[in-house]
Amino acid sequence: MTQTEINNLIHRANALVKTNWLHAVHLLEQASDEHPDNLSILMNLGDIFLGRQLHEKALGFYQKASAIRPENPQLLYLIGSCYFSIGEYRIANSYFNRINNPPPEVLYNKALSLAFLGENKESIETIQQILNVMSENPFIYFLLIEQYMRIQNFEMADQTIITAQAKFGNHRQLLILSAMVYTKKGIWLKAYHSFSEYDNLSEIGNPDQLIAYSQAASKIGLNSRAISLLNRARELNPYISEVYEELVRLQLQTGQIKGARETIKLAKKYIIRFSPIMRLLQERVRGQELS
Repeated sequence: MTQTEINNLIHRANALVKTNWLHAVHLLEQASDEHPDNLSILMNLGDIFLGRQLHEKALGFYQKASAIRPENPQLLYLIGSCYFSIGEYRIANSYFNRINNPPPEVLYNKALSLAFLGENKESIETIQQILNVMSENPFIYFLLIEQYMRIQNFEMADQTIITAQAKFGNHRQLLILSAMVYTKKGIWLKAYHSFSEYDNLSEIGNPDQLIAYSQAASKIGLNSRAISLLNRARELNPYISEVYEELVRLQLQTGQIKGARETIKLAKKYIIRFSPIMRLLQERVRGQELS
């Protein structure tokens, strides 16, 4: 088969992908059997499987292609991305690191891989490299803020939020990140305000975020609001012990003894073993009932 015939076959296979991708693969695999060292055939096979998110199948063809062109940056990126997609972050980075002068998309995947591996300081260093050449993508800032939070550098997280807000305005993701940072710093009024803005844009559906929101509400004296938020968290996930602990604590604090008793009854349906805090609260409720 001549190179012209191979090119025509690849063109035909690519046209078939949308209607009968398995037949397209069959045609290209037959051609690959005849021409095992043809880079175009191997790349196209990898691309078809990648397009269908069959990353392990794509990886096999990209690795065969890489054996022919071992330092090809596109292949290194594709192989690294396949390993990234199947959760092999360390192997993914071994390929990303072989790319000279990596573009921002390579650095971003590398930073994500490092974050997933818990190597947060290294992830921050990589993100800073991206910001040196590209600073107009909000998701880069979101990732950077999250990494600062992971290493508990809340001052730098806060400064990065301010920088991002100046660039992108009150983006919804920045609101929740600022709410969590203010919570960690104990700046309760600002935390509550950020949570409230975030919730108004689109109702919070994460129980952990609702617990933090309720904590901010409680700290600024909005106990009824805090109880309402905890009940929302409980409806989303009734198996979180902390929700019942905070509910009972607030209900006792506000004199809602009947409500606290009902919360404990409800907790018994979902919590197999009460924590020491929950057992202590249960005793306090019994004591209030007897007094």
